Amino acid sequence: MGDRFTEITHTSWFSRIGSSIKGLLFGILFIVIGVCLLFWNEGRAVKTHKALVESQGLVVSINAQEAAPQMNGKLVHLTGEATSTQTLSDNLLPVSVQALKLQRKVETYQWEETSHSEEKKNMGGDTETITTYSYEKVWSEKYIDSSAFKKPTGHQNPEKWRYQSELWTADQISIGQYQLSETHKNKINNFQTLVIPRNIELPKGVAQNSDGFYYGKDERQPKIGDQQISFSYIPAQTYSVIGDLAGTTLTEHIASNGRSIALLQAGMHTADAMFEKAKSDNATLTWMIRLAGSLLLIIAFNMIFKPLSVLADIAPLFGNIVAIGTGIVSFLLGIISALTTISIAWIFYRPLVGLVLLVVAAGLVYLLKHKSNQVAKQSLRQHSIDEPIRAAGN
Repeated sequence: MGDRFTEITHTSWFSRIGSSIKGLLFGILFIVIGVCLLFWNEGRAVKTHKALVESQGLVVSINAQEAAPQMNGKLVHLTGEATSTQTLSDNLLPVSVQALKLQRKVETYQWEETSHSEEKKNMGGDTETITTYSYEKVWSEKYIDSSAFKKPTGHQNPEKWRYQSELWTADQISIGQYQLSETHKNKINNFQTLVIPRNIELPKGVAQNSDGFYYGKDERQPKIGDQQISFSYIPAQTYSVIGDLAGTTLTEHIASNGRSIALLQAGMHTADAMFEKAKSDNATLTWMIRLAGSLLLIIAFNMIFKPLSVLADIAPLFGNIVAIGTGIVSFLLGIISALTTISIAWIFYRPLVGLVLLVVAAGLVYLLKHKSNQVAKQSLRQHSIDEPIRAAGN
């Protein structure tokens, strides 16, 4: 059950101009950050791809059940059942299991604030903002800081929790004759629900339920601060691994360009299949960062042009038209800047593809300039037509 309240704030035209000028400075900073992010991403992508291609040509598959001292220091691929003899135990609750990993997930019943704002522009450039703050009780694994709420009174969340989420990993995980490094162990993440035996002795205030445990008086009527606790684990199972062999331990492989390679996948996979998946994952990450960098540049240019629309807001209709225009320009400039940055980076790392992208960016610049000239000519032509008409009317 939640509640809400509404706040109305008024902002003068001069205050908005001041804020937009501050935003302009941040926009310049965001452009620098966006360009650096895009340039770095292209270098990261190319170096990672080259390291994967190089490593794919070096890897040798070995039998996990047989010692291979002759392969010491070389890049190897092996497949087998990953096991551990260690029993992992929760230090606060009576839960233990022989597994590769054990995870305690804790969700706490807390207040959560959401807000929705509507802005109304008035003649003269002033604005009236109506903001509605809503408060709902939710289950969340993350701590929600209620001190930052607009209306913290009556919506306080506990600062200290009785239980928190935690992860335990076996000290030694082996596949046949070989042990996994910390880097490889960190890649093991295919958890499954742990079924906890019934009628076990529990700490005070904790009750067992179908999902795990409940910390609180009555799970049918949860109170702020109550917690629901569940467990998951990773049992012994088959994995495919690629890494350098150091004695009997699989470690990270360092390619000639300095990039590290350490691959692990659940199930039986050939070395080539693992490398192809790694290349695909690298390409996906590259495009995600490209989109993020491009969006950052678009936002940055929009912040830079914001003072123009605020100045024009002295007449709201005119201000809206200017905002639409600057939004389109910001989008085009953001895309052009992103393509130019990526092109320069690829010229630095891969010249042929970089030149193609640079041509595309140049074409967009020409298109933007051509459209601007057309708009300017159309305005002059309309002015030359309207002027004699006004003179005749007088």
